[in-house]
Amino acid sequence: MISSRLLQIAMLVERNKVVFDVGSDHALLPCFLVQNNIARKVYAGEIAEGPLNHVKETVKKNNLEGKVIPVFSDGLAKAADDVDIVIIAGMGYHTIKHILDSCEVERYQYFLIQSNTDVDMVRRYISDHCYTIEDERVVYDDFYYQIIRFSADYHEPYSEMEIKYGPVLLKRRDEVFIAFLADSLKRLKEINERANKKEYDEKILEIERLLYN
Repeated sequence: MISSRLLQIAMLVERNKVVFDVGSDHALLPCFLVQNNIARKVYAGEIAEGPLNHVKETVKKNNLEGKVIPVFSDGLAKAADDVDIVIIAGMGYHTIKHILDSCEVERYQYFLIQSNTDVDMVRRYISDHCYTIEDERVVYDDFYYQIIRFSADYHEPYSEMEIKYGPVLLKRRDEVFIAFLADSLKRLKEINERANKKEYDEKILEIERLLYN
């Protein structure tokens, strides 16, 4: 069984498409997508031989040759022409930015991004390029992760609040998002007790307004 984080990513994949999973990490998600008839085919990309061998072992173990295809690739450099959807998950913002800068974003139907750092910078990147955030999820899996689905369709730049907290998340305000805000508020208050900086005070007030107004 895959983690809650990967499961939420899988739920955002449109059925019967071809997927490229960048940095596939043992190909757990690609195998799940194929085994559950979500994706028609998944390319599992890795930039190093060691991780790629792990992908090959997982594919062989699950008898998914031809359905989950290991690819030695720096980002999307070796992506096949039939790829519809790109998943970039479990990396930091700067690595994600490098991958996006190095590919033709318009070539793909949409991207699923889960950044381990600076999620607001991912949204700022999307906003600066006038791309469209189609969906967002927050999932708790020993940590709060944010997942963003975006396409190259035109959208006017997002507001600062939308960049910080997510346009879809702000509108939906589901239970996990509220819990994430509450957790963020608690952590900020703990930090501010030690640091006592004005910037933390402003951030605390901002989150409190989101939670209680």
